[in-house]
Amino acid sequence: CPFHSEKTPSFNVSPDKQIYHCFGCGAGGNVFKFLMTREDLSFVEAVKRLAQRYRVALPAAAMGSPGVSNERDTLLNLNTLAAEYFAGRLEDPRTGKSARAYLKSREFNEQTVREYQIGWALPEWRDLLTHLEKKGKCSRQTLEKAGLVSKKEAENENEKDVFYDRFRGRLIFPIQDAHGHIVGFGGRVIGEGEPKYLNSPETLIYKKNRILFGLHKAKETIRRESEVLIVEGYFDQIRAWENGIHNAVATCGTALTAQHATLLKPFASKAVMVFDADAAGHAAAERGFETLQEQGLSVFVVTLPEGEDPDSLLRKEGKDRFEQRVRAAQPFVHYLVDRILRLAPARTTEDKVGAINRILPVLAKIKNSVERSEHIRYVAEKVGVEDRAFLEEMRKSLAQNKNQVTAPSNTKTSTHDPEFYLIQLILTDPAAARDIASQVGLEHYLIPEIRDTAALLYGLIETDEPLRVDRLIDRTDQPAVKSVLTQVSMKPITFDNVARATTDCINEIRNRSIQKKINQLKKERNEAEQAGQRDRSRELHQQMRDMQFSMLPK
Repeated sequence: CPFHSEKTPSFNVSPDKQIYHCFGCGAGGNVFKFLMTREDLSFVEAVKRLAQRYRVALPAAAMGSPGVSNERDTLLNLNTLAAEYFAGRLEDPRTGKSARAYLKSREFNEQTVREYQIGWALPEWRDLLTHLEKKGKCSRQTLEKAGLVSKKEAENENEKDVFYDRFRGRLIFPIQDAHGHIVGFGGRVIGEGEPKYLNSPETLIYKKNRILFGLHKAKETIRRESEVLIVEGYFDQIRAWENGIHNAVATCGTALTAQHATLLKPFASKAVMVFDADAAGHAAAERGFETLQEQGLSVFVVTLPEGEDPDSLLRKEGKDRFEQRVRAAQPFVHYLVDRILRLAPARTTEDKVGAINRILPVLAKIKNSVERSEHIRYVAEKVGVEDRAFLEEMRKSLAQNKNQVTAPSNTKTSTHDPEFYLIQLILTDPAAARDIASQVGLEHYLIPEIRDTAALLYGLIETDEPLRVDRLIDRTDQPAVKSVLTQVSMKPITFDNVARATTDCINEIRNRSIQKKINQLKKERNEAEQAGQRDRSRELHQQMRDMQFSMLPK
């Protein structure tokens, strides 16, 4: 499977149905979904990519706004020209001597410098501007839109605006998006000067909260290993790549954002953060945990020696020792507990309560209940809490955050569940589809991804539109729904008696929904009895009996 590591083949493609489905990880969809996931493209980008590959002419409406598209192409082209010019300035024996000496002092080899297209911006005010103007075909205003030049506005009507190079006297690192397009630049001074790092401003093509440095190179390794190494700076990511560590990306001076996490989610299930050991690095790790956890990634932390970063450690210790540190990475909760106790040992009951209260909000953000329980045990052991009542208090506190603590839905739905059979029947027989939609409300479905799939299908049943899986896939943005649809199509069930199967499944699902309500009433009745509320208890008991009588024969 191209979307997860596996030892036994589980990825299936149906050319006739024009869909794919992996029975290992649940990924499924059509050719557009495949390309969107594989290449991290939008739907429109996937359509354009396929159209170009197979020379299919698209209608103008499908190509989007021509003005925006042309401007994007112009800015990307200017960045490519700028990158080539900066690289030439670095290679030139006259202009790049000091910059090459600096890179040599940092122990980067020439192959790495060329591979990353590292360049040099002269400390002159209009070096790049003059070069690009000689190339023609662009205005100074366009260069400003690309973030390559800055503008000092005229102070009065008799003066003109003054344009000058944004990057001067800096090493230049081209910043590429996930597809390898140069969307911006990062510049670093090699001597004295502030700021040490200067990035391109936000432009039409460069949004810093959506770019991870090195992702275009690392994404295939990240996908294969389902693990991403997150570092802070350009040098950290480049050094990792140079040493054969090919799953590292860098945030480059910005906090890890929800958009960054969304970028990583299709490629990885585990994120290992390797940040500085100071207070700023810890704060970045804590923010990163919250962001990555929201996207369902397991988050680990590598603790670095004081004053070190991945670049310096790889130079000092080499690849093998650094990879040992990565393999020894702690789950974020363990890292946090150890740090809290190192700074403030829990010697008294008050200390222990304080430590646990500091950790509880983090535990509450962990969606997987099994993972959370393991962390609770670790916290109890490290803090020195043996009293079961204390552990119960922790669990109660977590239970109060039910809106935050929910187990993630499993996209690999059992194909032997009656809810799954109903989806099969809806797609198999139009008459059965109408019966199911009229008798089974969405509230009766207990499996979230099946309920969402049913909602999609119910909306189309009344229109008498053919329910073709390859077309249905394009009507939803929910991966779990796509997975259910492709799973149904790749594993069709033949029913001996469609009418009988429909009735049996409807009754089973309605009864299961009723039983769930009975269980809830039973819980409320027991609570009423314990509180001495006899009238309330009798009322709830009667409601239970009424519901039991309403259950349908199997």
